[in-house]
Amino acid sequence: MPAFAFLPQILYILKLIVLIIRLLGHALVNMQETNSPLSPVQLISTACLLLASFTLSSTEIKLGMSTALSGPTKNLGLQVRQGAETYFKQYNQSEKGRKHPITLISYDDGYEPHDTVINTIKLIEDDKVFALFGYVGTPTSKAIMPLLEEHNIIYFSPYTGADFLRSPIKKNIFNIRASYYTEAETQVEYFIDQLNLSKAALFIQADAFGLTASKGYKNALSARGISAIEQLRYKRNTSDIALATERLKQLNPEVIFCVGTYEPIAKLINELRAANINSHIVMLSFVGAQSLIKRLKYFNNVYVTLVMQDPHESQLPIVKDYRKAMAGQALSHESLEGYVDAAVFAAIVSSIKGEINHKSFIRYAEQLRMDLGGLPIYFSEYDHQGLNKAYLNQITPAGLKPVGDKSAK
Repeated sequence: MPAFAFLPQILYILKLIVLIIRLLGHALVNMQETNSPLSPVQLISTACLLLASFTLSSTEIKLGMSTALSGPTKNLGLQVRQGAETYFKQYNQSEKGRKHPITLISYDDGYEPHDTVINTIKLIEDDKVFALFGYVGTPTSKAIMPLLEEHNIIYFSPYTGADFLRSPIKKNIFNIRASYYTEAETQVEYFIDQLNLSKAALFIQADAFGLTASKGYKNALSARGISAIEQLRYKRNTSDIALATERLKQLNPEVIFCVGTYEPIAKLINELRAANINSHIVMLSFVGAQSLIKRLKYFNNVYVTLVMQDPHESQLPIVKDYRKAMAGQALSHESLEGYVDAAVFAAIVSSIKGEINHKSFIRYAEQLRMDLGGLPIYFSEYDHQGLNKAYLNQITPAGLKPVGDKSAK
């Protein structure tokens, strides 16, 4: 057996020696200050405490999350975090989890990029997290790109379909959810190709989210010969949509593609329907479907694409596991996504042989080929996109009704 095979054991012995030296130093200081030596029991107790703290710091995997825990988008952040923490809790009770427990440190950014940057610096420099996990939002992700490059820290499963996180491939960024381009193509294929609609408009959030998602719609529409579409914008974290609403009343398009969050879009739908504008209105998964439904007064011709299976009805093993783990808590697509993201992260960590560090995580992640309870998840050196499916649903008073599934991995 080569000598380097014993390196982990040698390092562990050296660390134990350091602990013993620290313990002896502690004992000597105690003798000098109190003029009474530590008893054997006290020495053993102190040694155990030092060893326990050392073991925890050397095996615990800390993840950092900056997300919306307050403000008009808080439901997304709270639910994604809830799903992830639910999975990590059960994982940490397993044999592998006890060896390398995963903890999630989260801070509130209110879906404001400036606060995301502040939180991320704190997570990296003060909390010294192993990776950043489950961030919610495109503008918030865009704001920390320089930090991701500077620190080369892993950015895992952000809750956004933004293309700049996917193309070109970045070694330290791994996405689970389908892209906004996939969602836009799914929507356009149905409304333009199948329903033969042609008069379209875009209602978008005026930031990086709106910009990157609108490109997906423009690409899908221009491929079908539709280029003259009007774009109406609103300011992030507000429901100031008066100008957009009035213009849409004038246009009366056949279909309105919406890029935004549940508060302003629910207001838009309610105001248009009250004015007898019956355009088909469809939105991206980021809207937060369940939160939107609670705010709607009108349900005719309202649609959404989703990137996860139905958390209430799906019979996939991973979704059944999720329902069981949630144990009576409210179910949602967002918490299911957080649960799935956490399961994939834990699976990668569990597969690593040897030291767990950034380099080994990326290497094993790029070898990932797994069936996650009915969800095929694949990564490679050239593909950091886990899933590529979007599910079109109609929003009804009774909930979500699947319309079709035209995209595939």
